[in-house]
Amino acid sequence: MPTSPFEKLTRKTMVKARLQRMKRALGRPFRPSRVLPDRSGPNNLLLLGIDTLRADHLGFGGYSGGPISPNLDRLAGGGTIFTDATAPAPWTLPSFTSALTGVMPGLHGGFLSGEVRNMDQQPPGRLNDGIVTLATHLKEQGYRTAAFYSNQFFAFGLAESFDHHEYHNLPAADLSALAQDWIRRHADQPFFCFVLFNDPHEPTTPSLDDLALFLPDIAASDPEQLAAFARWGDPPHNHLGFMDDPHSPAAQTAVRTKLAIYDATIRGVDRVVGQIQEQLEHWDLADSTLVSVFADHGEEFLDHVEFARQWNHDPREIRGIGHGHSHFQELLHVPWAAWGAGVQAGFLCREPVTLLDLAPTLLDWLELPALRQPVLEKRMELLAGDLVGMLQGCSQVGNLRGDSLDGNNLQSDNLQSNNLASDEVGHRIILAEAIAFGPDLVAIRQGRWKMIARRDGFVLALFDLQDGSQETTDVQGANGEVVSRLQSVLSQWLDSGMGAGGGTSSDENWDDLDDTVRQRLRDLGYSD
Repeated sequence: MPTSPFEKLTRKTMVKARLQRMKRALGRPFRPSRVLPDRSGPNNLLLLGIDTLRADHLGFGGYSGGPISPNLDRLAGGGTIFTDATAPAPWTLPSFTSALTGVMPGLHGGFLSGEVRNMDQQPPGRLNDGIVTLATHLKEQGYRTAAFYSNQFFAFGLAESFDHHEYHNLPAADLSALAQDWIRRHADQPFFCFVLFNDPHEPTTPSLDDLALFLPDIAASDPEQLAAFARWGDPPHNHLGFMDDPHSPAAQTAVRTKLAIYDATIRGVDRVVGQIQEQLEHWDLADSTLVSVFADHGEEFLDHVEFARQWNHDPREIRGIGHGHSHFQELLHVPWAAWGAGVQAGFLCREPVTLLDLAPTLLDWLELPALRQPVLEKRMELLAGDLVGMLQGCSQVGNLRGDSLDGNNLQSDNLQSNNLASDEVGHRIILAEAIAFGPDLVAIRQGRWKMIARRDGFVLALFDLQDGSQETTDVQGANGEVVSRLQSVLSQWLDSGMGAGGGTSSDENWDDLDDTVRQRLRDLGYSD
């Protein structure tokens, strides 16, 4: 039996990791440290993105299945936690791009076009010319910038905006080591370092020690089955997306196995985040570095398989697993927390926010000029004020009136509750779009209410996020006034022409892309 059931899947990656370690060890004597913790100038920014991380699978997000994220819970509890953050899209490229530009996918261009999308066959668009990223903006403020990422979709325009960027399909610990080595050599000036960990994204291949915490009977488990659930199981009959009866005991056992593997990868990333913070403290950089952690989207584990079957919109005929196919909360509700230089300590923000707010808020904490998008300003001048506020983010620093928080005593039941006032009309409207599989779906959220509709305006469902039903009950029939109000917002959005709407799909296909790019995405299960 192999040392790990995932050994065949990780063999190539482990070889790359060993080579990278040797390269760092050999090069270290010739790359002197430039850590100057007492230098003058603005604070540093270390931004950690964790791909495919559900908010409710962190301790500070309400997870109750064991000690999954002790380091993140401790660090976030000593800073500011946004308990109700929404991703503007349910997959990597459009969501990360929105977070680092402050605008919706329909404005930045990183999404799929066409009436019906299928990312298995169609590559997405790149970042539009003239869009300013957080990295570009910080370079103008005198920052050195670098990105280390393990998901190739970050290189569809975002990575290229950094002074230095490296793709490596490596586990979190090895990717972190590369980023830390860069920081060690560039910390004599203000720096912005972005690190994108991909470990919770399939194929999920945790260490056996981490997996044992969530799968106690691992010794009795079938290694081949565990390896299959690094993705979604063996097609067709033992694949979660094609289960004839997703509620059968066999299907539920498979889900528990997949969830254990998923949670184990989160535990591994959490450990790395703790190590990064320890290194900042060792270098005396912790007091001058703002650290923020967030995710681009979550993951579905048959949470809404019945709706998937009812709507029947995914061209892959996969039902209820993965991401990119829907706008339910397991995909859109993402973690976002920050700590360190300039951040309010021990603070909890319960107000609904969007990842569009991430870049503006970070810049506010850094006491730097706001990020502007000159190429969009003339277009935005033509819109009504409310719509402008929905399509671009704003700093949340001045709005932080949440509860004070003891970082050593996070209460998950308190963190799960949202501040959704009964007068939902007064709440900010938050949008999500840019689906990757099927006719483009949009989500419109205002306070407790969330409507999912097709881009053509047909309403699929209305959910009350305050009723505890976990989006299992469509309540549009009893709430016609709410539906009408949100439909009016949708009409404004459609009329503006600034959504990631239908149009015609690009003639480009995966074969037109560079072989290296295609192979990197195949490794993540993106393209055939």
